[in-house]
Amino acid sequence: MPPSKSINCYKVLILNKETASIDDVKKAYRKLALQYHPDKQPFDSTEEQKQKATEAFQNLGIAYSVLSDPKRKERYDKTGSIEEGEFEGDKDWSAYFKELWTGVVTAETIDAQKLKYQGSKEEEADLMKAYKKFNGSMDKILQVVECSDASDGQRFEKIIRAAIKEKTVALLKSFETTTTAKAHQIRLDAEKKRALGYEVRCKEKKEKGTGSPSFMDLIQQRSKERHAKMNRIIESIESAAKDEAAEDEGKGRKRKRREEESMPSEEEFLKLQESMFKNKKSKEN
Repeated sequence: MPPSKSINCYKVLILNKETASIDDVKKAYRKLALQYHPDKQPFDSTEEQKQKATEAFQNLGIAYSVLSDPKRKERYDKTGSIEEGEFEGDKDWSAYFKELWTGVVTAETIDAQKLKYQGSKEEEADLMKAYKKFNGSMDKILQVVECSDASDGQRFEKIIRAAIKEKTVALLKSFETTTTAKAHQIRLDAEKKRALGYEVRCKEKKEKGTGSPSFMDLIQQRSKERHAKMNRIIESIESAAKDEAAEDEGKGRKRKRREEESMPSEEEFLKLQESMFKNKKSKEN
């Protein structure tokens, strides 16, 4: 899997070269890796679409490996190119991804971050930012505020109404129409329907004997209550990352953010990577 010589590591991770820290690199990788992981692609994806997702996922790993290492980053910043031989096809990918994910994220740290984030000043600030950005639409607010799902709609409504009453924010156009009792119920019903639909698809895959569990199957096992909102979260990842990069360019700093995606264990993740690259290598041969 030799990398493209034209790969722009900062562009791949949607980061600002002048301000990106090691923590920013880790956060960007975690978010985008979920979006492009081959096992996360839609069931009806074509082979071409799956191949593009695989290549994008590989480039994310390369960009992370370069920018998360101080020496590699310094060399890359000076030359703008990746050292030849670093990512040749015979690389031990199992060891590479072990190095990549060790210490980056665990199920325990994700749960701890969620508990710390919800109800915090940071969550409130992010909520108000989303409220203004989306003209008060609760549908869109719930798509981008971290650790949230349809059940948070009424809680968010109370926080925003209190802010409106205190005149710290204005009453925006889409707020009233998306916070009615009916609107809240529609979101809850839709979320339940997505969860049931996903369970049916997983059951069908298992009955057909598709082999080892998929990336989403592993996530379901570790955090079943969250998979109703996973597709929504993934769709918002790139938009959120772009917003953070744009804010960096304008203000020269990046807001500290929390991560909510419930990831598989290190052992499970490494198994998926090893399987993926073995399959790719066999196709190339």
